[in-house]
Amino acid sequence: MARAIAMNPEFIVCDEPVSALDVSIQAQIINLLQDLQAERNLTYMFISHDLSVVKYLSHQIMVMYLGQTVEWSETEDLFARPMHPYTQALLSAVPIPRVGEKPKRIILKGEIVSPINPKPGCRFAPRCIYATEKCREPQELRELAPGHFVSCCRAEEINK
Repeated sequence: MARAIAMNPEFIVCDEPVSALDVSIQAQIINLLQDLQAERNLTYMFISHDLSVVKYLSHQIMVMYLGQTVEWSETEDLFARPMHPYTQALLSAVPIPRVGEKPKRIILKGEIVSPINPKPGCRFAPRCIYATEKCREPQELRELAPGHFVSCCRAEEINK
């Protein structure tokens, strides 16, 4: 972190900064990031697979699947109303610390497409239970709710 802030940047990319760390050390790093952000008015791009940490630190979240943006929204809205099937599956895997509450897990099946030479269309389609022929066409990131963007041709239909 010292090297990252030495030149007084406005923007810092944090790529998995707390992965493989003990939970107590993670908390210290997260607190340090928040303190530095407040003191220096920093903007972070926080790249992580740990959605609990992402939720805690982020104002906005962009969910990607094999290099494609599938959903982008304010943090609270994304966690309250995920609209892309991949985001829904990701969030179904986040542990919920409530006794007696058993969340419905979405188990993904199917093959992951090659990230080297992907076909046009939604890269998540081979694993998506809602996929149709239209999903093989290029998908457009569309605003389905104020500030909530989704790249899925069936998002409105599956989120009724």
